[in-house]
Amino acid sequence: MPETAARSSRENRSAPSGRPLSAARIAGSSLLGTLIEIFDFIIYSFMAALVFGPLFFPGASPWMGTLAALATHAVAFGMRPLGAVLFGKLGDSRGRRTALLTSMLMMGGATVAIGLLPPFAVAGFWAPVLLVVCRLLQGLAVGGEWGGAVLVAVEHAEPKRKSLYGAFVQLGTVLGIGLASAVILVVNLWVSEQAFLSWAWRLPFLASALLIVLGLVLRRRLEETPAFLAEVAKRESGEKQARPTVRAVFRDHGLALLAGSLMWSAPCSYLYVLMTGLVAYTKQYVPELTAVNVQFGLLITSVLLVGLTLVSAMNADRWGRERLTIGSGVLLVLWAFPALWLVDSGGFGAMLLAMLVGTVCYAAFNGAVPSLLSELFPVDARYTGAGLCIAFGTAIAGGLLPIGALALVGTFGGSSVPLSLTLVLCGVMTVIGVTLSTRIERHT
Repeated sequence: MPETAARSSRENRSAPSGRPLSAARIAGSSLLGTLIEIFDFIIYSFMAALVFGPLFFPGASPWMGTLAALATHAVAFGMRPLGAVLFGKLGDSRGRRTALLTSMLMMGGATVAIGLLPPFAVAGFWAPVLLVVCRLLQGLAVGGEWGGAVLVAVEHAEPKRKSLYGAFVQLGTVLGIGLASAVILVVNLWVSEQAFLSWAWRLPFLASALLIVLGLVLRRRLEETPAFLAEVAKRESGEKQARPTVRAVFRDHGLALLAGSLMWSAPCSYLYVLMTGLVAYTKQYVPELTAVNVQFGLLITSVLLVGLTLVSAMNADRWGRERLTIGSGVLLVLWAFPALWLVDSGGFGAMLLAMLVGTVCYAAFNGAVPSLLSELFPVDARYTGAGLCIAFGTAIAGGLLPIGALALVGTFGGSSVPLSLTLVLCGVMTVIGVTLSTRIERHT
């Protein structure tokens, strides 16, 4: 059996051309795959803030219609834990590659379907229902994406490069946001506001079909990781029992799940409050800042994030991954109120400064946490465990808290204090998560 596993390992470590794939190329493939899935996921959040209110919830006031559209955006976060469980089970039993291919197919199908949906004026009640169904499928798919992509990159890497290659997946996230911003910016500048609301908003969703084809080609070239193949060999030889159930993951790794979920809070809140969430907030309460202003800001921020993330990843082990992550949480706490004050001032330069300083927090996290998170779980529970941490952390810090804060903004007459308090809370949660993680045995 070990010989069979070894032979399978050699076969799986070859591209269709017969040439072995390096760990760097595998990490790059994970980056591009994640970029494509995040592009699909983030396009929805932008459109929810810009057009979904009047198109799918026309009976509500403009702000309530936007909140209703953002609520459909938030339901995807509730599906992430389920996606992490389903794809985690698939990834820990059938392999990382199979799970990632399946998640990409699901994400791509749901995204293209959104671009084909009829508005409320045509389909009535069924329009928002179908929109929610598509968003639920997106949430299910992305719940199985990040954890698996991180594991493929980290488990292939040499020990000294785990932080760097793990950060590649976070680079995919940043570049996906940047690409989504660029596409919407181009469409906004190309057509009139009326045309954008009428039909042009569909173009980014439909264009996703081309990206999905590219993503599937890349994912088919991914190899199973040596750690997973070694685990399969142990099971087949009887050296180790079958992989643990989801219930056993909660029972045996509860502290790791809590620590990892809390760790994931600060960057999620930055992403959904000071980056993508600004589209909705400024549209309603800072009229001096247009959607085009915010999209330009996101593009500039994404470029800086790529560079800072690489610097953080290359130095994470030397600087200390725990120290970097705690620093990211503390910085977010300190910057929470000044950042929103700058946005409220209505100047593009002030808004850009608010976003750019926050990138230091996000970049520090990107370089340190992916590899740190993977080590909290043994190989046979890693896909499920890491996926659940990301799903729970994102659902709370990227969905529940920001949407609740935006609702309170309206209640308090446009005050940005609820958004700042969300950033403070999530920064503290990250610091607590890192502190808890130091009490957990590491699995390399």
